[in-house]
Amino acid sequence: MQQARTHRIGCCLSGNTKVRFGYSSLSQEEKYYEETIEKLANLWHYGSKNQQTSQDAKYMQESISSRTIFTLDTKTNQIVSSKITNIYINGEKETYTIKTVSGKEIRATLEHQFWTNQGWKRLKDFNNSTQLCEVQLAGNKITPQEIKFLEKEMFDEKWIPVRNYEGYNKISSLDLLHSYLPQGERKDRSQLFSNLKIKKLSKSKNYLLPSLSHEIGSDIVSQVNIYRLVMENFKPLGEDEQLEVRYFNENSFDNRLENFAWGSSKGNQIDNINNNSFSYNRGIFVEIESIEKFGKEITYDLEVEHPEHNFIANGLVVHNSFDVQSYRFCSGKVIAVAEGKTDIETAFYLRPVGKYSDRQGKKYYYSIEQREKDLQWCLEAAKKYKLDMEFGMSEEHARGKIPFDYRQHFVVSFNCRSVLHFLDLRFKKNAQLEIKKLCELMWPHVQDWVPNIAEWYEKNRLGKAKLAP
Repeated sequence: MQQARTHRIGCCLSGNTKVRFGYSSLSQEEKYYEETIEKLANLWHYGSKNQQTSQDAKYMQESISSRTIFTLDTKTNQIVSSKITNIYINGEKETYTIKTVSGKEIRATLEHQFWTNQGWKRLKDFNNSTQLCEVQLAGNKITPQEIKFLEKEMFDEKWIPVRNYEGYNKISSLDLLHSYLPQGERKDRSQLFSNLKIKKLSKSKNYLLPSLSHEIGSDIVSQVNIYRLVMENFKPLGEDEQLEVRYFNENSFDNRLENFAWGSSKGNQIDNINNNSFSYNRGIFVEIESIEKFGKEITYDLEVEHPEHNFIANGLVVHNSFDVQSYRFCSGKVIAVAEGKTDIETAFYLRPVGKYSDRQGKKYYYSIEQREKDLQWCLEAAKKYKLDMEFGMSEEHARGKIPFDYRQHFVVSFNCRSVLHFLDLRFKKNAQLEIKKLCELMWPHVQDWVPNIAEWYEKNRLGKAKLAP
């Protein structure tokens, strides 16, 4: 914890950085909207301007966490969706302005990582050949494109008889329709089998529509979306006719069977917003025009849940590079407590009221009254810290007045040997309460990761205070 407390953080973006979200409703014409990371951070930590209470901050956290944020799947180079799990105010740091030849601009610290033509790369490691990944999400719907089938797709094409429409022979999994009826003639049964041909599809409202008659000899003709016809024949619904056909991408001329599934209207909307909705909007690498020192400013970062751990910032792909939150450069939480914007316990940790014992076996009771006094002491320390900062004292100097039990976020990596060593030291009966609780949370993951070793360790070493060999 001492290392976590003093660890320096450098992976941050400027407050004016715009993050891209997808709309939750198809009624919006635009594909995305943007908000600055500074605005998001203030809402996350302090609530709305009208409230500024911890209760409102919690509400805003739930609201922001439910939004769809864009990230790039670097394996497929496609835009996919994710959720924000945390937002950090990382204090004042030196930032640099990066400009691309395409006109994009972003400010970041030297430690921040970007997706480049050379993989994930920190700004300080850029070279003359480094290019940044830029994504452009079109504001309007994608213009449908005619599909050119691959040779393998044509080889695997399947044909089955058409249901419910007399005079039409077979339909294929690649949206082709065989018609018995000659062009322009619907009543001459003598020609039914003499002129088998592919039915021509008309284009209307960005969809492909065959005009079909249910019976030979009937003048009643209806237009049916070819994608619905493909699904009704290859994957009949049965009694549940209320379901819609879900497109897996937005190209309404792509009527291959593999591009569909039955689903609800809500599911259709989610498809259009989530992973495959932007399959034609991919990342491209652009050259860097210039990198210039900007100066010191308050910096921020996000944490997202997607395994790729990146998001779209000012149109560029950046990593959620947060590693460790430190006393040294994370003054925002403490100052917010001093100003009464958040509860004391959002920045400081105190044990619950209860009975405890130290490592020598001495028992004591932590009372409500004592805990309240400690909370007030934390508040006074936060106010003193704020004053020191206002008088120009450096963060690493002012932090000496802050209680040690300051809430921090950190990431640590273990190999198998080192995690067993850690458990030897900290997962024992007389270990500190909080570190034991951390071990309890870690242990199931160790069991999932290395089950055979975990089984041996639990039998021979767990809780026995032995050091790893």
